[in-house]
Amino acid sequence: MLSPSAKQQPAASNTRTTHRLLALVVAMALGTSAALWWTLRQAQDLAQPHQQNDLWYIASVHNELARVSLLARQLRAREASAQDLVDRLDVLYSTLDTSGRGPRVSTQLREALPDTAQGLDGLRTQVERWSSQASGSANEPGSTAARRTQATAAPTQALRVAEDITRQSDALLERLRQAVATVHLFSTQQTDQARQQLHQRFIVLSVVLSALLVGTTLLIARLVQDARAAKAASRQLAQTNRELEDRVARRTRKLEESRALLGFILDTSPSDVLLAEVESGRVHFINYRLTERLGLKTAPQTLFLPDLLHDPDTRQRFMQTLDQYGQVDAMEAQIGTHAPRWSSLSARLIDVEGQLAHLLWGFDISTHKALEAQLRELATRDALSGLLNRRAFMERSTALFDHCRRHGQPCTVLMIDIDHFKRINDRYGHQMGDTAIRACAEAIGQALREADLLGRLGGEEFAALLPHASADSARQVAERIRGAITQLGLASPAGHPVTFTISIGMAASERHHTGIEPLMADADAALYRAKAAGRNRVLTHGAAHPAL
Repeated sequence: MLSPSAKQQPAASNTRTTHRLLALVVAMALGTSAALWWTLRQAQDLAQPHQQNDLWYIASVHNELARVSLLARQLRAREASAQDLVDRLDVLYSTLDTSGRGPRVSTQLREALPDTAQGLDGLRTQVERWSSQASGSANEPGSTAARRTQATAAPTQALRVAEDITRQSDALLERLRQAVATVHLFSTQQTDQARQQLHQRFIVLSVVLSALLVGTTLLIARLVQDARAAKAASRQLAQTNRELEDRVARRTRKLEESRALLGFILDTSPSDVLLAEVESGRVHFINYRLTERLGLKTAPQTLFLPDLLHDPDTRQRFMQTLDQYGQVDAMEAQIGTHAPRWSSLSARLIDVEGQLAHLLWGFDISTHKALEAQLRELATRDALSGLLNRRAFMERSTALFDHCRRHGQPCTVLMIDIDHFKRINDRYGHQMGDTAIRACAEAIGQALREADLLGRLGGEEFAALLPHASADSARQVAERIRGAITQLGLASPAGHPVTFTISIGMAASERHHTGIEPLMADADAALYRAKAAGRNRVLTHGAAHPAL
């Protein structure tokens, strides 16, 4: 079997041969057109009336001169008037006139027969002289009266002109007859020469037409051969096309089966899958699980990826990463609008049918996020009081303190401790001690603002951070807390009333406090001073005397 390159070489050679024949036929057609135009122009020139102008011109001069000679003889015989002679001389002169009104002796005749042309020019001069002499006598008053009375007598000057014409007319007429014969012979020779040239051009045209016919025959033969080759190639191409169509059909069926299988796998997959165009939002594929999670009954026709993301900040970060890097891997985000659920999302920018599209897949991590929230709650909350534990309080209070310090806002720390808590445990039991801690935590929380931070540091010790609060406002809050604790009114399991008090040490932030820990240390020192001063009081760090 021939290789494609071997098949292409004869085809290229055949194409070049056809092109050469076509170029040859076009060149011969152009040559034929030029020869035909040349021949037609020569034939047109031969057919034009001006070919006999010179002969007609000289014959007209001869005839007019004969009429003038006859009229001159009649004038001498008193059978014509002088005015008739003048009129006829004017006609002869206008026939000989070369000013642009009458015929011309052609340039070719002047070059071939210069004597004849000079004789005509001399005759024109002679006629002009006769006409001027005869016009002078005809314009006399006597001649006008003679014409009016139709007298036959002619003026003397006109008679002299008539005599001169009669004397020279025979010789002039003879020369004109010779000129007519000469011009006729010259015209005949010119016509024969033109006919011979036309015959030669017809021979050239016949040769060119014959060559054109041969070239056209060769081209037609070549075209017939190419047509047969093209027909054979067409049959081969049709056979190849049918084979290709069969292959394409088989592969299309396989592709459709594979696509259906993939769609079934994706529909039954626990993952969320979406393929949608970026610009139009046209959905190429969305599995049943994602459709159900979005709260839709049927798959949407259009869906834009950003509309899936619930949180605006997450949406912006997700799309910015996808546009910048072309992919996003395992980013946690909430999808849906009515009942958003947590998913671990991945996405790619791909080309689908010539359009840029988003491919998104994700896994539902709502259960994982709920467990994570529970673990975070357990890790940051005190199990007994429900307040922040020591570690969580220190982390959040550090951030809050830094925020206030950075913006130049005051903040105050309260260190709170239950007085004689050991006596409660010893007298009423640990269960009552736990109740006292929970009640104390609830009372403190109710007295604080939403922006304030409260935590249990351990045992019976609590801490509160009051942002944007000066020492005076914080002291009012501390006194309100202390008063609320004294009015709790708890009862033991045996029904005995249980009362207790708290001591509070407070410290307001100052320039030398570079962190939350030095501030808490000052508040803790104030707490110990309050304890030493008798408990059940609020003492500010740096105060001179404790106050109840």
